[in-house]
Amino acid sequence: MNLKKHQIPIINLGRVQVSVKQFFMNDFKTLEQQWLQLEQSATTSFFLSWKWIRYWLKSIDDDQKIHLVTAQKDKDILGLGIFVEQCIVRHNFIPSKQWYLHRTGRDNKDQIWIENNGFLMSELNKDEIHNAMWQHLLKHKNNVDEFIVYVVKKPLFDNLKIPNKKHNKFNQQIEFGYKIQLAEFSCLNDYLSQVSKNTRQQFNRSIKHLEKQGDIKFTIINKHQEQIKALDNTKHWHINKWHETSTPSGFENTEFSQFHNNLLKSTHPTASTLMATLTLNNQPISCLYCFTDEKKVYFYLSCIKPMTDNKIKLGLIMHISMIEWLILQSNQYNE
Repeated sequence: MNLKKHQIPIINLGRVQVSVKQFFMNDFKTLEQQWLQLEQSATTSFFLSWKWIRYWLKSIDDDQKIHLVTAQKDKDILGLGIFVEQCIVRHNFIPSKQWYLHRTGRDNKDQIWIENNGFLMSELNKDEIHNAMWQHLLKHKNNVDEFIVYVVKKPLFDNLKIPNKKHNKFNQQIEFGYKIQLAEFSCLNDYLSQVSKNTRQQFNRSIKHLEKQGDIKFTIINKHQEQIKALDNTKHWHINKWHETSTPSGFENTEFSQFHNNLLKSTHPTASTLMATLTLNNQPISCLYCFTDEKKVYFYLSCIKPMTDNKIKLGLIMHISMIEWLILQSNQYNE
């Protein structure tokens, strides 16, 4: 999502007061307190939790400017967002100043790949806050050529009011995500009855063929040190799968690996990491890496051993086994 600069008219921001200031790391503790406080009144995602944001913020290179956007009513902070400035040259001679929301604009840093991006906002008057923050940016930061937001839910920007026809809004690299309402199911068979016949057949056939090779066990891992060990034992499959592609595995990127080592070790009031492994005869053959916040679970990545039997779909087994486990957690998770 790109918002490219044009002349901005005067905007009436109502009671929401928005400010933009350059952020310096000596204000880190203050921002941490503000962010965690705002999370309590926000309906957010794992990717906008302080658990994710704190280590992303610490990963930003010293030569990049950071800008903090704050929305307030009276003394209450209702919205926060962090932009990183990146200057590029297009076509060898056109300079362009870009502001990336919760990204850096540098591939080695951004391979961690934030999802469900956007401003952290209080649920109360969320649309007003969102609109006020963008209108302020477009009015007062018209020296910025592009505001870039990856990966954001499209409806959030469908209702964004562009002040005049001189502003443009671009949707790029549209992708589709999927979610399952876990509360609709009481057991695995309930879920399987909702998927296609082909999916059910592939799952049952995969289990049958894998069981012929020995004992299989699906295990949930909650302890951070055990999660790190599980990734270390299986990440070579992820590296090998993506090695000769245009997007190599993040595990070949020291920035990616360091970020996730920090993420796995950290604690947060609601956000956490969740991992599962599948073993065959006590040897790991796959690992599933997920995030949780409140009652939501987000699939992040998987490391899967290649199987010589093409009738065995380890990824399908892992995802359905995880869904079954989540269903059985007595409404601890709802999607």
